[in-house]
Amino acid sequence: MRKNVKIVSFTLLIVICGFFIITIPSVNANPDEPIFLEEMVPMRDGVRLYTRIYRPGPGKYPAIITRTPYGIGAPGDAPDPTNLTQWPDDILHGYVYVAQDTRGRYASEGVDRLFYDDGPDGYDAIEWVASQPWCNGKVGIHGGSASGITTYLAAGENPPHLITALSYVASANLYNDVTFDGGAYRQDSLIWTYSQTLSGLSSSHLGTVPDPWNIPAYLGDLYGSLIDLMTHTSLTPGYTALDSATWTNLPLRAGDPSFTALQPFGDEIMSHPNQDEFRNKLNVQDAINIPMIHVAGWYDFFSRPSIDAFVALQDKGNQKLYVAPGTHGGLGLPSDLYYSLYYNWFDYWLQGEDTGIMDEPSVYYYVHGLDEWRWADQWPLGGIEWTNYYLHEDGILNTELSIDSEIPESFIYDPANPVLTRGGRNLGIPAGSFDQRPVETGREDILIYTSDELTDNLEISGPIEVVLSASSNCTDTDFTAKLIDVHPDGNAMLVGDGILRARFRESMSDPDLMSPGMIYEFEINLGDMSHVFMAGHRIQVDISSSNFPKHDRNLNTGGELYTETDEDILIALNTIFHDDEFFSYIVLPIVHQDTNVFEGNLRITTHDDKYKGPAEFHIYDNAVYLSFEGQWEKWNIIRHWEIGKNEIYICRGELGSLVVIKRGSKIIATGRKIIFKT
Repeated sequence: MRKNVKIVSFTLLIVICGFFIITIPSVNANPDEPIFLEEMVPMRDGVRLYTRIYRPGPGKYPAIITRTPYGIGAPGDAPDPTNLTQWPDDILHGYVYVAQDTRGRYASEGVDRLFYDDGPDGYDAIEWVASQPWCNGKVGIHGGSASGITTYLAAGENPPHLITALSYVASANLYNDVTFDGGAYRQDSLIWTYSQTLSGLSSSHLGTVPDPWNIPAYLGDLYGSLIDLMTHTSLTPGYTALDSATWTNLPLRAGDPSFTALQPFGDEIMSHPNQDEFRNKLNVQDAINIPMIHVAGWYDFFSRPSIDAFVALQDKGNQKLYVAPGTHGGLGLPSDLYYSLYYNWFDYWLQGEDTGIMDEPSVYYYVHGLDEWRWADQWPLGGIEWTNYYLHEDGILNTELSIDSEIPESFIYDPANPVLTRGGRNLGIPAGSFDQRPVETGREDILIYTSDELTDNLEISGPIEVVLSASSNCTDTDFTAKLIDVHPDGNAMLVGDGILRARFRESMSDPDLMSPGMIYEFEINLGDMSHVFMAGHRIQVDISSSNFPKHDRNLNTGGELYTETDEDILIALNTIFHDDEFFSYIVLPIVHQDTNVFEGNLRITTHDDKYKGPAEFHIYDNAVYLSFEGQWEKWNIIRHWEIGKNEIYICRGELGSLVVIKRGSKIIATGRKIIFKT
């Protein structure tokens, strides 16, 4: 039996001089017990990545791999073969589970370049797994957050043996859709990048650090910076990010010498403020060609890119989207739901089992305000009415376009006194829906527009956009927008927010500075949301020019981004227009309550059984679904027409043809050995 080489604790000097750990793969010789292996898997450039393999036993199995920068375990620390709680559940489901430290992290060789190498490395790792004698050639990949990013990047390389993937709270377009949001740098990600730099850099990475004798000092300085960042992220009275030397430090690029020394690639990323080939390397969402599950949270840091990936891929088929109510730290997806969809998905695609998951509608999402989950077969939903709510003078918000000239409204944006972040889709700072009154109170640089009280519930589900006609006395500035739900008690609860850097108003790759005083149109993406404004509530839109420290501050100079200092700051006078020629508005995806889910009684004979009892019938644009006792049956719509007050659907599925007649809130569906009535 092969055994692991015993790992000896080296001094810091040896580590920083570039020595690395080599482990010899070990195998459990008892065929009645699970088998554990360790490998240093070579990539195409010769760099080897530490990999742990958990096998159900002898023989060939499909494999599921995850690749992570968070550390998979210490080399030589094998699980107890008699204690299955130390083993991943995947082995109990007939899978080889493979975990790998990403490049430059923990026990892997190479230099950590913040996901830049994870596409090719993921390809190589998957093909290595498929070639092993214990794999039957079918490989799936999964992961969340950083591991979800590596999942998307590997899938975007289209390795031949990758069958399917599951990614939750992650991005398939990291540098464009997250790191630079609306052209502004997501400064809240600094907490993550600093904490990752403090922990987990491999000995190979540390061996590349200039002046290696100063590594302890670098780590100490960076730890102090991280504590400073985290100290100023509370929501307690008197909190201000401006009290933090790290948050307000300028310039942003190469502004922290210790971070630059330990993780120079962070500064390399910031040296690409315009979308270019470098940034596009991590945009793989259009390249993916395998079945995938995408999991998002409405207030998660990765909410928009997770949904964007599904939207980009849904027409290719075999895509699923689950959107939970919560944040990156508390997603709110029921654990039993995730567990079941995980194995139902992989068992279907890797084991060939008919788990029923492909009979379900493609989208499962949570509706804020109503606090309920719903199904849909596409995103955005079919039948949305895109409705403009216009901004008017005196803080009025309504659906009426101005017919007269209205006086524009101006405000002063001072980068030394930015509007502070309070809630939203954040990372490292508090996320979620928070009352915005503490942010708004006493400030003159926030324009607030509010509707009348709603007489009926108003539901929005889909992407939200604010379009501004605006000008500035500077050549560059930012414009921010928030959508807010004002409750009868006065609470102004955040629904969504967005930002646009003025120089990127036309293109993220070809910036164009403004001519002072000229009016331009700015389209601000607030991401997607499903939310119901209840009767008696009001819709509010806030317009300003900063949301700090979530986004970096635009210094208004039009100069080279992220290299400027406090001495360069200019104060901007920004103006919003809302008249009959230059108007400003928010576009809301309003969902009208045209019933598409019907409750009734069902009699059906399926391939496996007979059922008689209550059921739900779902009608969508392209398909109809029956749901009963946790089972789903699907029929594609072949033809649809209206005769008088009746709608008729001709459908086809695995159970044969189905005819559906809908009249208002009543339907009847009949087919071979099936009848459903409301």
